[in-house]
Amino acid sequence: MGSEWIALPAGFLIATLATLIGFGGGILWMPFLILVANLEPAQAVTTSLIVQVGGMGSGSLAVIAARKADLKLSLYLSACAFVGIPAGVWLSKVISADSIIFLLGVVSLAMALVFVYTHEDDSAAVAKTVSLQRAAPYLSLSTVFAVLTGLLSMGVGDFLVPILRNRLKIGMEAAMSTCLVVMAVNAAFAAGLHLATGDRFALEVVLWAIPGVLIGGQLGPRLAGRIADQTLKEIFILSLSLAGIHMMFNVQGM
Repeated sequence: MGSEWIALPAGFLIATLATLIGFGGGILWMPFLILVANLEPAQAVTTSLIVQVGGMGSGSLAVIAARKADLKLSLYLSACAFVGIPAGVWLSKVISADSIIFLLGVVSLAMALVFVYTHEDDSAAVAKTVSLQRAAPYLSLSTVFAVLTGLLSMGVGDFLVPILRNRLKIGMEAAMSTCLVVMAVNAAFAAGLHLATGDRFALEVVLWAIPGVLIGGQLGPRLAGRIADQTLKEIFILSLSLAGIHMMFNVQGM
């Protein structure tokens, strides 16, 4: 192919942004792998998950070393996610490739709209840890959201960060850090299931992307608070909107 090197700068940018704001890189990796790298959806999902293991794993090591994550809560959320991930992997086998691309486009646009209309109360989110008793009502959501990890390689942090902040009143840094650990574990589990069921991945893309995500995964947590949230939000919304529209209206057979 010869264009796999683009995955290096893409990996750096995606991992930096994902670990900076606590969202899963899958929502950005999938459009890149399908639209730029021209991978089939099934191959793109597995490739995305393997790359995320590197990026989210790198970010997780950074936040764990800095004692920013609530590791007990990460464990609870990961355990619940393990129930939903196999369901997502199974769905990826029975849903057509065109439908997966269209669904990804819809989800991308939906996530962009969520970002546009979500207003978070930062002053009320100050806790760094939360008890199991307080978190229990929301643990099942990790199972539901994890289905998208197995199906589209999306990270549960895309949905859990707002819940941790607005419902459990956990500070932004702690919420992002906790979800980074969860997403790293989930990506490893989902990637293993996809590989075990015979799905292939693009080795050349992974080899180029891993150095980028390893560096970006370390840089993102260190940049937290130094870049205006509004700027990041606008970039994220624009990227998701353009990718979502392109995928929805350029699917063959639809």
